[in-house]
Amino acid sequence: MAGAVLLLAGVVMLLGGRGVVGMAAEMVWLAALAVVAVFAWRMLSSRSMLWLRIAVHAALTITAAATTTQLSGPAFLGFAAFAFWLVYRTPSRKQPVTGWAIIPAGVLTTLATVAAVDSFRPRWDGGAVFLLGMTATFTVIYLLPPERGGGRWALWPALAWALLTVLVNDPTGAFTRWWLPLTLIGIGVALLGWARRRR
Repeated sequence: MAGAVLLLAGVVMLLGGRGVVGMAAEMVWLAALAVVAVFAWRMLSSRSMLWLRIAVHAALTITAAATTTQLSGPAFLGFAAFAFWLVYRTPSRKQPVTGWAIIPAGVLTTLATVAAVDSFRPRWDGGAVFLLGMTATFTVIYLLPPERGGGRWALWPALAWALLTVLVNDPTGAFTRWWLPLTLIGIGVALLGWARRRR
């Protein structure tokens, strides 16, 4: 495995920055580093503390960012997100559920996706991708069972991010002109009626 990693590193350095070929080589290199990261994390999980696994993963993160040119930003953010996904997927005996790791993992994955979109499709709107990623993060937390780190509380931030996504990506403005005021009026009437009944 070490020989294969060194071989791919040499290929990436030779082809780095040469258009589509260089980007493809960087993608293969990052995939190989991801495999090494999973292997190292699992190998150290049974005999080492969490800080040592994080230190090894941080070294791989720096290597991924330093040995790439076109994908250095997505590589750094992606490997940082990968660390939190590994924390979530490999709970310890003291903490069988590590649901807290889903939030930083989702946020960093979203940022890595935005950076990747800027690299592959510069004309795409990265803001829309960010809003969709945040909506997906809290939706996943809401859908997961409690024993796997899920929570019903995530429904409200998921709905808020979804509403913000619709508002930002409404090209006609119909939602802002009609549906949003009508929704606010409906919620206001419901709150007034509820307050009146409480009296």
